[in-house]
Amino acid sequence: MGQDPAAGRQGGHAGTNLFGLTPAEIEELFLASGHARFHARQLAQWMYRRRAGNFESMTDLSRSLRAELSTRFRIARPEVVQRHDSPGGEAAKYLFELEDGRRIESVLLRNKQRHTICISSQAGCALACTFCATGRIGLLRDLTPGEIAGQIAEIGPVLPLEAPAFNIVFMGMGEPLDNYDNVLKAIRLLADPESFNISTRRITVSTSGFVPQIRMLAGEGLHVGLAISLNATTDRLRSELMPINRRYPIRTLVEAARHYAERTGRRVTIEYVLLAGLNDSPEDAARLAKIARSLPAKVNLLRFNPFEGAPYSSPVPEAIDAFARLLLPSAPAVTVRQSRGEDIMAACGQLVAGQPMRPLRRRGADIA
Repeated sequence: MGQDPAAGRQGGHAGTNLFGLTPAEIEELFLASGHARFHARQLAQWMYRRRAGNFESMTDLSRSLRAELSTRFRIARPEVVQRHDSPGGEAAKYLFELEDGRRIESVLLRNKQRHTICISSQAGCALACTFCATGRIGLLRDLTPGEIAGQIAEIGPVLPLEAPAFNIVFMGMGEPLDNYDNVLKAIRLLADPESFNISTRRITVSTSGFVPQIRMLAGEGLHVGLAISLNATTDRLRSELMPINRRYPIRTLVEAARHYAERTGRRVTIEYVLLAGLNDSPEDAARLAKIARSLPAKVNLLRFNPFEGAPYSSPVPEAIDAFARLLLPSAPAVTVRQSRGEDIMAACGQLVAGQPMRPLRRRGADIA
């Protein structure tokens, strides 16, 4: 998996990386070193609220304390090495390099109504969904809480995180619930009033269907949004498209999603990527509407975003509209997500961070 992510590169300093620790954890370190509690809180606000990348800029800490901190600790975040903006300005793709040299991508999406930061939770992905380019990389490693939250710290200055129409979605590279503990800690860090202070109601976690973790998340008291990537209405087809369905079939996934909605009081989003001639028939629409009705749910239809070697194509716009109209009379709520960033390979399912894609041996390859 490469070097230990804790091995320091940024700034050439060794020592504990403070970025990714909660304010309470930083406080423990400070108290153990004989420093005042309020200094820890000051440092946390500099790192997370003001996004300071070094100790020298923390001017309300004494010069001697800043010098001591620089010898014992470091502040290491993912480093932006490239940014691509779509010609219309509606999307920006960020290529990050991590301390061990691994690379990940995140996307900032903009429109008149809202801004959304789509962040990654893993370098690569183990799930091998056949319509997703990231799945062809395989799993390189999990991201740490600091590497997850660091994407927000780097992209955040582009827009005010306090803006009412601002959201964070775990829909970048990787399966968030396959990196459950680190994702959970990152969410708590983002929500902490002493750090980023972002409401969990602005955060959505998307999953391909890790049923036990969905049930665990329901009991965490975080009330984040949950999106389930469904993409098929029969187990036969879904197992071909998404091998995880063999472990957690549709019925089991829907039951877990219902449990989540009941425990949190939040409506679940059903993500459905339309693949021409495979999952876009009137029968599919009827089954999808029935699933949506069984939950407090809304359906989010997505056009398939092509990538090199992809074995699928997207339905034409008229077919997508017709599928949506079939859903509308009976599904609780239906939206058609506009693909943004496809021209810079930043749309859903296109993120590979420059990693070579291994060819799929067959459709529905076993989970790595």
